[in-house]
Amino acid sequence: MANHENTSVAPPVLDEDILLLLAENQEEVELPPELNARMRNNILSNIAQEEAGILPGFTTVRANEGEWFEAMPGAQIKILHREGDSGLLTYLAKLSPGFEMPGHPHPFDEECIMLEGELWFGDLHLKAGDYHFASKGVHHGRLKTETGALAFLKGALPA
Repeated sequence: MANHENTSVAPPVLDEDILLLLAENQEEVELPPELNARMRNNILSNIAQEEAGILPGFTTVRANEGEWFEAMPGAQIKILHREGDSGLLTYLAKLSPGFEMPGHPHPFDEECIMLEGELWFGDLHLKAGDYHFASKGVHHGRLKTETGALAFLKGALPA
């Protein structure tokens, strides 16, 4: 899985009025056809890569890509993105029917979007389409599913 860091655009070094003055006083230069073609191809290639979402800064994980691993009995995890070495992850969790685990605190804020099935966090009942946020350090109740569940999460894997 390719991870790319976002790059930011640096502010202009020269003020706009100076840039305009310089541009007005430039002589036109005829470029050799090979150089002109190479520059045009590079620009078109960058545009095509941007349109396809494959430049640095984009990561795509297709549904049939990536590896699922068993994080604990009845719980499979597919990591979609890692934020450096921090332990903060974006991942999918696929829970088997009957899965249960003790409640636990969170070392980071945690976000959860239910994609399929139903899930209980203590007395809180989540269904497909529901969103749940747990702040760093908050302890939530026992996690369980009778139906099985697929959830999109951002946070740390439970310890």
